[in-house]
Amino acid sequence: MDDHSRRTFVRTTGLAGAALALGTGSAAGYEGGAIDSALETTGDLAQEAILVVDPDAAVGSALSALGLEFYTYEVLPLVYLSLPASLVEDVARVDGVEYVAANRDLEYFNADVRDVTGVDSVRADTGYDGSGVHVAVVDSGIAATHPDIDTVEHNYQWVGNPVGSPTLWVPADDLDTDEVGHGTHCSGTIAGQGETDGGMAPGATLTGYSTGAAVSVLKSTAAYDHLLANHVDDVDVVSNSYGAASADDFDPSLPQNVATETAYEQGLLSVFAMGNSGPGPDTMNDYAKAPWVLGVAATDDATAITGFSSRGRPGGAHDRQTALANRTGLYRPGVAAPGNQVRSTMSPGDVLQATALDTDLFYASISGTSMSTPAVSGIAALLYEAAGGDADPLDVLLTIEATARNDGDYDAFNAGAGFVDAVDAVSRAEAGDWADFGEVSLN
Repeated sequence: MDDHSRRTFVRTTGLAGAALALGTGSAAGYEGGAIDSALETTGDLAQEAILVVDPDAAVGSALSALGLEFYTYEVLPLVYLSLPASLVEDVARVDGVEYVAANRDLEYFNADVRDVTGVDSVRADTGYDGSGVHVAVVDSGIAATHPDIDTVEHNYQWVGNPVGSPTLWVPADDLDTDEVGHGTHCSGTIAGQGETDGGMAPGATLTGYSTGAAVSVLKSTAAYDHLLANHVDDVDVVSNSYGAASADDFDPSLPQNVATETAYEQGLLSVFAMGNSGPGPDTMNDYAKAPWVLGVAATDDATAITGFSSRGRPGGAHDRQTALANRTGLYRPGVAAPGNQVRSTMSPGDVLQATALDTDLFYASISGTSMSTPAVSGIAALLYEAAGGDADPLDVLLTIEATARNDGDYDAFNAGAGFVDAVDAVSRAEAGDWADFGEVSLN
């Protein structure tokens, strides 16, 4: 949308000093970078890994000396490779390798939303529709052929193994890159142009990264890398309705957390689904724990937290300012938004179309924090437009939190600051009255 280099941001801490929290699967006496416990370290089993590295170290030459093929990300301090288990510890000992992560498989987190969040009032009273704002969607794809999705500027398709392929993403701008329907549904919630089932910000421009039916750490981090290399001066918000839910402590050195922190430092707001592992406590998406992202819980149309919406950690760290200052986990959502039986765009033949309720030719109703997340991403686009296009991601995040309605039966660990209120949030953005940490109220 604008030149992010003109902005000034709070967080400038580098990645080299990242704390390494996950356990190692290595033998006693091992010395080297931390190893993901999901990786085997003995035998010949071929495994895919992503290295978090010091960008100033000569990691590539050392990997070549070990006889390994690898792919170095363009912007992020990450390296992808496939290697036998017997070489995992050797790779971890390479000078400059800080963490060896497994390329894990992730999962998609499957009254009118615009009305209950106040978006209809915003658009009627101010005319804001997200025009001039750019939102990236990392998901199963976008049906750019859909009659009610008309603002797709870039639609990238994943093309395969990064070691054996000269490029990871190919443009498929005017095509349908989504066989599942998940990404098309999320994109429609952000910027669909349907009269009755339109998105939060129908004027917003979309860029899609199609990870296909199966999303993984490799694909999601590669999407961020491509985005930062090619569109960092255009995109304002990145919507992410996928992840991996666990009770693990936050680890800033996980590759996806490295990606979102780098994006935050370069001026992009990442919005992440909390996950669908509720109602038990400490079930949230690992990537929504990052203090520099906005995590989103799901409610029904009566604004009550749904049973499926993942919960944070009761009594855990809920203060964002402290978590940001120390690069530690935030064990709560930022806000909540509707995620139960949300009706949005889908194409005939999509996988989810066959199982969804309330379907017609180009629409379907499905549930999940996957659905509440793009609603908040679209509302964030309205704040950027109201601010005239030059906003710090932390200002937008805190203002969405500070204006949330906290009058329901909410706790910080399940609803964060409360139910999103587009009217008050946009009003403050328009006035340049950005919220600070002290204005965020938690139950």
